[in-house]
Amino acid sequence: MMLAVISAILALIAGIIFAGLIGAIISSIPSTVVPGTGTTLDFGALSALFGLGAVISMPIAGFIGGLIQGLIIAALYNFLAPRIGGIKLRFKEESSLPPQL
Repeated sequence: MMLAVISAILALIAGIIFAGLIGAIISSIPSTVVPGTGTTLDFGALSALFGLGAVISMPIAGFIGGLIQGLIIAALYNFLAPRIGGIKLRFKEESSLPPQL
């Protein structure tokens, strides 16, 4: 779960950067007039749509991807740990008696 949340946060940051880049690229496209109709194509709404879509969809996709990745890593670890030896921890027991002088 922690990996999923971290992935979602990183995807949110990437989504904000992506939205800014796409917004800059689309806003640099000049408005064009459709021949024969006289209507003007303006890409400002498209820029906002892609930016908002990136900021919303990328964290969701990052969360789901991180969750799947975490599940796969946990399953592989639980499968391999007993066969390889796992992690061995050593604890030092501290006495609760007062020190003797």
